[in-house]
Amino acid sequence: MNNIVRAGYQALAAVLGGTQSLHVDSYDEAYSVPSEEASLLSLRTQQIIEVETGVTQVADPLGGSFYVEALTDEIETRILDELDEIEKMGGIIAAVESGWLHRKVVRFIEREQRLIDERKILIVGRNQYRNSQSVVPDIWTHEHDETLEREMCTKVKLFRQGREAQKLRDCLGRVKQACEQGANVMGPCIEAARAGATEGEMRRAFVEALGSWIPSNCT
Repeated sequence: MNNIVRAGYQALAAVLGGTQSLHVDSYDEAYSVPSEEASLLSLRTQQIIEVETGVTQVADPLGGSFYVEALTDEIETRILDELDEIEKMGGIIAAVESGWLHRKVVRFIEREQRLIDERKILIVGRNQYRNSQSVVPDIWTHEHDETLEREMCTKVKLFRQGREAQKLRDCLGRVKQACEQGANVMGPCIEAARAGATEGEMRRAFVEALGSWIPSNCT
């Protein structure tokens, strides 16, 4: 339940920072597919910020804050340093292929977890102000609905039967060919989608042409 409070502060911080798009995670999202109640509460969190705080009536609510401006400058400097490092390696594709990006993400997660374990990063309810009486929460998990499964399978079968098979194969073939030739895949993908190709079928064409990506040198 503490995640409700966290999400509210995080959403407000995003608005204060001038975000153009906002999504608030549901408090039970770490455990399961968000429940209907939690999803509605996430929406209400955004609406309360919009309607009740008045923060959206000002273009830059934190404008003029020396502290915020200093933090912004620091973040900007760090971002530019990261971009310079990526450019020196030959660009983002080279950074991914070398395993540098994957290693960086993994090491950051490991470092953060270590700091949490050492209580250098405090998380209320986990390593600070922990309630010894806490129990595992009851989560409103979504149970498998066999009736819905049958309905969706029937719907997919009908959709596939209504497609022009040869046209679909030709379009997917052009997607695969574009991948193999290193060409722009946007056009062939749009054409395939209009022919009724699913995302899974287009992805399969990518895998057939390029294989599945496996991070290298990530140890």
